[in-house]
Amino acid sequence: MQLRRIRFAAPSLLLLVISCQPAPDLEAARLSLMEADRAFARAVAERRLEAWVEAFDTTGIQMRPNLPFTPGHDEIRRLMTPAFADTSWHLSWEPRLAFVSASADLGYTLGTYRSLRRDSTGQERSGTGKYVTIWRKQSDGRWKVVFDGGNPDASP
Repeated sequence: MQLRRIRFAAPSLLLLVISCQPAPDLEAARLSLMEADRAFARAVAERRLEAWVEAFDTTGIQMRPNLPFTPGHDEIRRLMTPAFADTSWHLSWEPRLAFVSASADLGYTLGTYRSLRRDSTGQERSGTGKYVTIWRKQSDGRWKVVFDGGNPDASP
């Protein structure tokens, strides 16, 4: 008889424990996501390609025009090596908005970027655009990029 009561009480107790966990602080999660994106930009300015690749989850995808979606660090490195090999090329960005899921473990940032480089004649060329980056919170609490894509602004 006792075993039967325990069997029926255990699921109810488990449900009670799960429902008593505090809801995540979504504003704090949103702010931490904005800071993760800004830290990503600072790291890339300092360490370039290595920082770019490290910011991505191991299953991350970078969207590029006319190329298939292929996940992983090796593919992201292959895609970005030519850009970072040009030492005159610099990329900067600033997140403008961030949104997080109700569980605060998935989110996305929207922002603007600017790229600068020197062409073969030494002329400075610049471009601007918008981006969206989707992030997943890792088990250690850090945010990692699972998808990154953007589009350039129209030329003046």
